[in-house]
Amino acid sequence: MRIQGTAFPPRSSVRYEAELDVSQANFLSLRVDGDIISCQKQDVEISVPVGNLPIRFAFPDGWVFVVERSAEVSAWLKRNSKSGFVDKIESNVMAWLVAVVVCLGVVLGGYFYALPWVSEKVAQSLPDSVSVSLGNKILETFDNNWQASELPLEQQQAIRQRVTQHLQQLDPLPYPVEIIFRSSDIGANAFALPGGKVILLDQLVELAANEQQLDSIILHEIGHVHHRHMMEKLVHSSILSVGVALLTGESSGIVDNLAGVGVFFLSNGHSRQAESEADHFAKQAMVKIYGSSEPMAEMFELFQQQDSLDVPEWLNSHPDFEQRIQAARD
Repeated sequence: MRIQGTAFPPRSSVRYEAELDVSQANFLSLRVDGDIISCQKQDVEISVPVGNLPIRFAFPDGWVFVVERSAEVSAWLKRNSKSGFVDKIESNVMAWLVAVVVCLGVVLGGYFYALPWVSEKVAQSLPDSVSVSLGNKILETFDNNWQASELPLEQQQAIRQRVTQHLQQLDPLPYPVEIIFRSSDIGANAFALPGGKVILLDQLVELAANEQQLDSIILHEIGHVHHRHMMEKLVHSSILSVGVALLTGESSGIVDNLAGVGVFFLSNGHSRQAESEADHFAKQAMVKIYGSSEPMAEMFELFQQQDSLDVPEWLNSHPDFEQRIQAARD
């Protein structure tokens, strides 16, 4: 059998039309430019087949013969024991299925176990100055849409003093807590920022029927500070964003939008776990400070009444209110 291809002289990029004679059992003969180059087959280095890449025959004297993959060439390689590992996998359906399962296992294992662990370790290892600086930057961004608080200064100061007294009864936190008041049309809410800042919106203060209910939400946000959740979330989301960009191969246009949706869904479970941990911290703190976590359950009931959107439980970044109320009372 003779195979048509391209030959290259030793240490040269000059191309020659050539023909490789593989009809002899133990010899290969290269016919190029009127010459015949022959040697034993075992002395010729034949590249391992990979996909549809060309096959390369390297002769001892430096000549190289290159031929495109074809059914004829593949059959000869198979008869002469030159089917590579990758080549065998590509033609094996079961191997494909095993590879897919292994890849999914690696990806899911990395997301559910490695990524949270890495996010936690990175968040804990970052200098406090980085967290404080990020918190300041985030607050500046929020302040572009938020307004100054309309609560009386005496009421703001009373809440800050009460929180300071509560903190003296709790374990030390990674950052000093700073209570900041703002007003917004997004409704009753509170936020913990990196570096220890806790934002209370006026509507939240007005929603609480008493100090204990309000303090339960403040303690919940302090729970985020205690666990460094916001830094973990920033690291977690950053790694996910980079990973999605690497997988898609680009970071603009439609792919960017899809990546954003994908990162949201992947981050969702992580956020809900953080909320549960903050709830647990707040419940223990309420029991220690007030002797009961019932005001926390009552505050969740007020939130539930305020929640006018019927958001599916799996889409909500917070645990289901019924679960949170039950957990606060257990």
